[in-house]
Amino acid sequence: MISASSIAQVVEKLIAGSSLFLVDVTVSPFNEIEVVADKPEGLNVEECAEISRAIEAAFDREKEDYELTVSSPGLGEPLKVLPQYQKALGREVEVLLKSGVKFIATLTEATAEKIAVEYTKMEAVEGKKRKQPVKYAQELEYGEVKWVRLKL
Repeated sequence: MISASSIAQVVEKLIAGSSLFLVDVTVSPFNEIEVVADKPEGLNVEECAEISRAIEAAFDREKEDYELTVSSPGLGEPLKVLPQYQKALGREVEVLLKSGVKFIATLTEATAEKIAVEYTKMEAVEGKKRKQPVKYAQELEYGEVKWVRLKL
């Protein structure tokens, strides 16, 4: 069986020095291989085909039968790697914390250690009859976050 790490090595070697980045590689027990890649301006069909050809050249189908799919991340899929977070800067995201709290915010920063978001919450303000929008900024370490995905 082909390992996800050996496929990742082939893809990483191919995309080194380009704006492409590897998001995920999965291999099912039935040798169904799924490679997800992206780049800041979006992945095109030719780039998917190039990745597919590189994998097919590295692994002999006669020796190891497999099914291969190369794609970009789906719109509703959680962000997985730092370049995806950086690509989403300034956009609205849904955030689910491990504590169970879910909210919509704007992604303002993404580093290897944490993300920063800004959101508005309606709260009672002294001297006002109606709730008023109050802006909050929050930094979250990846360990606190269950998932983050783009708001559709």
